[in-house]
Amino acid sequence: MKYFSYILVVFLVLLAIACKKDNKWNNPYDDPSLLEPPDTTTPILLNPASIEGLHKNIFRPTCANSGCHDGTFEPDFRSIESSYQTLVFHGIVKNDPMGSYRFRVFPGNADSSVIAARLTYDIDGQSGLMPLSVDPGSDWTAKKNE
Repeated sequence: MKYFSYILVVFLVLLAIACKKDNKWNNPYDDPSLLEPPDTTTPILLNPASIEGLHKNIFRPTCANSGCHDGTFEPDFRSIESSYQTLVFHGIVKNDPMGSYRFRVFPGNADSSVIAARLTYDIDGQSGLMPLSVDPGSDWTAKKNE
């Protein structure tokens, strides 16, 4: 019992030392001047070839419309994340008669990506050219060659 008391005292002393406040790290919430709001005056320029740029300029305004790729079926263009997950290295449902494509998007290889084909020609003569319909006010028709 005597050794137990010694061990308990040593443990409590070590615990007290370990819990001592160390000013080595500063909590940013202690200084309100460090919590300045982000600069919203400078526009964020997205690379149009990035998934973010494609989502902002094409998928969201043109494809994620009601009844199309709005989450009712894949690919799902409601968010950048769902666009990426349902496109890149994702298997396909509709293929051309020769079975030329394995993925919706094969990064770095547009010729192996069924999405490029779906935007440029009717791959099986029955699926239609994407987008099947364009919302009023969309600039898709004017900018699709870009």
